[in-house]
Amino acid sequence: MTTAGDENLPDPAEDSFSLEDHLRQLRQVQLYMVHMDMVHAVESPMEYLAPHLREHILWLKEQEENGVLFLSGANAAGEDWDGSGTAIIRASSLEAAAAISDTEPFHRAGLRVNTVHGWQLNEGTIRLSFSLFADTISLD
Repeated sequence: MTTAGDENLPDPAEDSFSLEDHLRQLRQVQLYMVHMDMVHAVESPMEYLAPHLREHILWLKEQEENGVLFLSGANAAGEDWDGSGTAIIRASSLEAAAAISDTEPFHRAGLRVNTVHGWQLNEGTIRLSFSLFADTISLD
């Protein structure tokens, strides 16, 4: 496999790479991305969100326990965070995902605006490591 500046990009001119085969092998797992954006900029997002933080965490926990939450996290770059977040959820349709999104506590309180988009999981690598003696789990 040759590369064009990125070791992971196949050379389409190589006989061993078939775009049609690649497209057929995409996972196409239908999920939904919930963008949770702050209604307006605030000086201290954590302080601003604090009154509803416990309820938000319990909501995330419930979604995870119910098999709805796939992934979730803050839209942060190190310490730089504006209070926004993103969740990837499982739902039967875009409308069902929007209904789930509407129950999120920060959104219900008017602190964030949630926008739902369809998102297909196609490629990637997830590495999960268990260390039994150290009793640790890591996700890379």
